[in-house]
Amino acid sequence: MLLAANRERELGHAKEAEELYRQIIANYPDREEAKDAAYQRLINVYNSDPSALLAEVEEFLKTDPTGERADQAKLLKAEALYKQQNYAEAVPVYAELRASQLSSKLRAESAYKLGLSYVQTKNVSEIIEAFTYYVQTFPDNPQVPAALAQRALAYEQDKNYNAALSDLNLILTKYPSAHEREAALQLKALILGQQENAKGMVDTFRQLLKEFPKSSVAAQAQYYIGKAAFEAKDYKTAMVALNAARQLNKEQYYNLASLRLILCQFHLKARPALTKEVNNFMATSPTVNVPAEVLEWLGIEYFNEKNYEAAEKYLSALAKIDNRGSVKPDFLFYLGDAATKLKNVAEAEDAFGKYLQIATDPAGKAKVLLALGAVKIGAHKPDDAQRIAEEIMSLQPEGRVNAEARLLAGDVQLERGNFDDAGKAFMGVRCFTTIPPSRRGLWTKRRPHTNVPAKPMKQIGCPGSYTNDIRITPEVRSTASVVRACLI
Repeated sequence: MLLAANRERELGHAKEAEELYRQIIANYPDREEAKDAAYQRLINVYNSDPSALLAEVEEFLKTDPTGERADQAKLLKAEALYKQQNYAEAVPVYAELRASQLSSKLRAESAYKLGLSYVQTKNVSEIIEAFTYYVQTFPDNPQVPAALAQRALAYEQDKNYNAALSDLNLILTKYPSAHEREAALQLKALILGQQENAKGMVDTFRQLLKEFPKSSVAAQAQYYIGKAAFEAKDYKTAMVALNAARQLNKEQYYNLASLRLILCQFHLKARPALTKEVNNFMATSPTVNVPAEVLEWLGIEYFNEKNYEAAEKYLSALAKIDNRGSVKPDFLFYLGDAATKLKNVAEAEDAFGKYLQIATDPAGKAKVLLALGAVKIGAHKPDDAQRIAEEIMSLQPEGRVNAEARLLAGDVQLERGNFDDAGKAFMGVRCFTTIPPSRRGLWTKRRPHTNVPAKPMKQIGCPGSYTNDIRITPEVRSTASVVRACLI
């Protein structure tokens, strides 16, 4: 009957096996087969209903079984608790079995499970102790490499890097064919990186890639190889590895690798490739910022080439970054100027306004105010432009900038159609002759007011000796014409 019951259990017929075991125990209580049936029944319960096993083991232990049978029942109990992920309660049972009468194989298995239970409860010191016991007590067991790997992980978590490396090197040298070899190479490389041993890290990752070319951690290996090359300023080597990393695992390494690729091309001043990389990154990862210094360099490079659309694209992206590091706010002037040339009045006003909020240099502030004033005139906002002109004159009470502020004040009056006041403003420019000819040319582009009747220049306050025969005609109604007529 016992053989039949065991056969039913092995076939997965738990109900039939249970019935036979109970019959043996009930009908032959004094026979050894009954005692064996009681233990075999526990195995059947473990396989079919682990949740019921704990109570059954306690009942079995009350029957005062032999030492080995009792230990086997306790092992079943520990296994059931482990299977139920009740690791805290499994620990004392496994620990008790260290001194059990189990076979060497079962004691090794329970000792290993004790270590794994500590892994699940994240008790680092106990993990180290458990696996130390294991490798010392069962040095010839095939699970020793796995135990060493678990202990190395615990040492790494405890920041005992040298001890971890010792275990990993033991795996790599003494157990070269171990299943844990790939993981050991990975962890060794990462620990060497933690110790700032860049060469050791790179060499170990390269060894991993050579031995396991299809490794699941190949992307990680390539990324750290590229990162180390980048930090060593070997940008060309870095670019190859970083590109491989993001191709192997785009989800995890696209942003990390791409940002360093961008910086590689930036340091190499490879503008066409950098532009392409930045454009792709901005499209693929719109919520991640391109490094501020890269956006600044690209924006100003394109601005200097008069490619104002490209300049505006990169500088406007830079303006949206809160922490711009060492980048100075001067880029906002370039952004405002590029936006002005593209007739993007709103962005120009915003850029100049942001600069003025953080500007501390009076000369730089006055320069930006002049540009903002021109934008306000173009946007037909004379009141704003007048306030700007007055602020500039208070910042720069004399000199060329003051002269340009007065010309802006004249523009305000022209915008309002007040030609008498415009002429008076222009007459107030005493330092106009100090403005270089290249700068004077800017005023020739001011908007003429061709719908106003011509009137003698004397009526706007010009000295008679200069203006007896000069009248404001459509050809001379621009600011520059008026200034020349009055001041040449």
